[in-house]
Amino acid sequence: MSAATGHEVFGGKSEFYDLAALAQAERLADWMYAQFAPSVGGDVCEIGPGIGTFSQRILTAGAASLHLVEPSDEACDHLRGRFGSDDRVTVVSELLPGAASMQERGQFDFVLAQNVLEHIEDDGGAATEVAGTLRPGGRFGVLVPAHPRLYSALDTAYGHHRRYTRDRLGGILAGAGLKVRDLHSFNMLGIAGWWAKKVTRSTHLDPRSLGLYEQLVRAWRPVEERVSPRWGLSLIAIAEKPR
Repeated sequence: MSAATGHEVFGGKSEFYDLAALAQAERLADWMYAQFAPSVGGDVCEIGPGIGTFSQRILTAGAASLHLVEPSDEACDHLRGRFGSDDRVTVVSELLPGAASMQERGQFDFVLAQNVLEHIEDDGGAATEVAGTLRPGGRFGVLVPAHPRLYSALDTAYGHHRRYTRDRLGGILAGAGLKVRDLHSFNMLGIAGWWAKKVTRSTHLDPRSLGLYEQLVRAWRPVEERVSPRWGLSLIAIAEKPR
């Protein structure tokens, strides 16, 4: 199954409803968030928050402020309705690179982009823009889909330009002037499900399969955390701006 609980609203309304279904996969969402939790704090920016699945976790963790950059008007309306009463939160409808609210340098301690860069043709330009907004020592947390050979009709439906190799993701972050502190595979369990989507040319998520996958995550997560496999449905990176 997909680990794509971030930016899939780029693909259209059907993906907005997929986000709602994925938000119910609490074990998967908790596992994803855990990859970035140690870096969360201070002034945070989340790019492509979708319906706020991880935004709520960031706020619960005690972020001083949270700036949400989301291109979908539908998702922005949802985010404003969900977080409008929290004065720590701002929501803007913008695209990267070129987002007006991302032009001020040294704004954030942490920027999170889960399932975002694959939607952006100029992913290197987007990473450079993010790097400029980080304070010295600030971190950029990234999750992207892995393995170009897994590219499927579902990727196309979601508006993905690519799936990533380690070299490409690491190169983009280094090219933005960031020091890659961690780069690892994530969610080996999901590869089989995504391959099945590729073979069947499916363009949507199956709630029943997602429910089964959610049950399997309980047993699989401790295994993957122990053995750190070299393969996964996604790649995760933490990159730091030099002090």
